[in-house]
Amino acid sequence: MTPRDLLAVSPDFLAKAILHRREKIVESLPPQIAKRQDERHTAANLAKDSRAKRDGLISKVSKLKKERDDAQTSANEIIAKLKILSDENSSNRFEHLELQKEEMDENESLISIESLQLMIKEHENWATTNVESKDIFNDLRDMRKLANKLLEAGKKAHMAMVDLSKENNKMQSIWLENESHRRRCESRYTKLARCKSESDTAVEFWSTQLSGNFEEMLIDSKRVSDGGPSSRSLMKQRSGKMTTRRNG
Repeated sequence: MTPRDLLAVSPDFLAKAILHRREKIVESLPPQIAKRQDERHTAANLAKDSRAKRDGLISKVSKLKKERDDAQTSANEIIAKLKILSDENSSNRFEHLELQKEEMDENESLISIESLQLMIKEHENWATTNVESKDIFNDLRDMRKLANKLLEAGKKAHMAMVDLSKENNKMQSIWLENESHRRRCESRYTKLARCKSESDTAVEFWSTQLSGNFEEMLIDSKRVSDGGPSSRSLMKQRSGKMTTRRNG
């Protein structure tokens, strides 16, 4: 409708039409809001549960990584002592023992553990022919057993960590999907709740207007009837002036 068409409609009729439309909206919204609230609640629980599972897996992966690294560090310390004791008690030095660096990626770490286990096996063969003292031989044997036990524990922790990391990657994807769904549900609920609030305010306003004489509303009507600008035009003019001031 044009401004002239609107001026031809009586204020009372227009107010009642707007009030009726807003009342219909208010009446239709509660079931929709209740439905969206249920969706919102379900989505929030799914996101919360998947996040908790993801965080739990992250914690387990972290603990397994520490368990693996601690076992490897302890094995390295024993191997260092093993090398010193071997060199002190044999004229033929064992050259194959090398300590492994602690900071490695996941693939390197497994290779390092297996490499140390192979070195310990080689040392066992070397000690058989190069260490004459039975007591020293037995000490070296016990050190190898302890180092091997630690490395085997580290290897098991590593394999468990790899499996859990794969599971955690899947759970991360599930959580991201659930979180995205939760945000969509939250947005839909918020829009309906805002619409309900605005409609309640509108019903209250137009109900009040119907009990009055529309004096404030007719000020704008009279200005347009006399050839003046509409409220929309005035708002555009004010907006333009404020922009000019800011740019100036």
